[in-house]
Amino acid sequence: MESNVKPLTHWVIYRRYKVRFHHRSADLITGTLTTPQGPVEFRYEPQQMRIHLPDAAITINQHGWEVEVKPHG
Repeated sequence: MESNVKPLTHWVIYRRYKVRFHHRSADLITGTLTTPQGPVEFRYEPQQMRIHLPDAAITINQHGWEVEVKPHG
């Protein structure tokens, strides 16, 4: 089963980031985002539509809009 990366792709476009995927499965996607501050490793859970960054966990909706941001720490 393939994972739905459409919401993540929309979020990446809205943020004007670039993305490189390292691993893609139905329940977990990992990769590197290129941001203005430099490269950032991420994990994405497609079923929960949750992006895990080093400093926060961001829940997005099916259109890629952020609905919840929880800082780590």
